[in-house]
This record gives sequence, C-alpha cells and structure tokens, in this order.
Amino acid sequence: MIDHTGVQVSNLDRSKAFYEAALAPLGYRKLMEFTAEQTGGFAGVGFGEPPKPDFWIGLGTPNQPP
Repeated sequence: MIDHTGVQVSNLDRSKAFYEAALAPLGYRKLMEFTAEQTGGFAGVGFGEPPKPDFWIGLGTPNQPP
C-alpha cells in the first residue's frame, strides 16, 4: 500500500491549477499548502480526500533526483 506520493514541479501556481482540475473528478481537492517561508525551504501543495493529503506537488526541478 502506498501512503503518499509526490512530484516536483517548476511552476507551483500553474501546476496547482492543473492538478486541482485534473483530480477533482476523483474527489480530490487541495487540503494543505505551504510556502518556503513557512517551512524553511519546502513550497508545496497537498491534495486528497479529507482529512489527509496523499498526493503532493513541490516546487523544484522536475525529474531531480532522477
């Protein structure tokens, strides 16, 4: 069983809009969002069904690490 997964994205705002639309038919919605200032480095968005996100997008270089 996979508890959660995620991908790195180069444009967080554009990717957030894409995944909000793409995941909505599955019943997923944005549940958490963090800025780099809040976390000390990680900027990302967690999607899922309440109460816990299980798909994350994070600002970074896509495909790194490979």
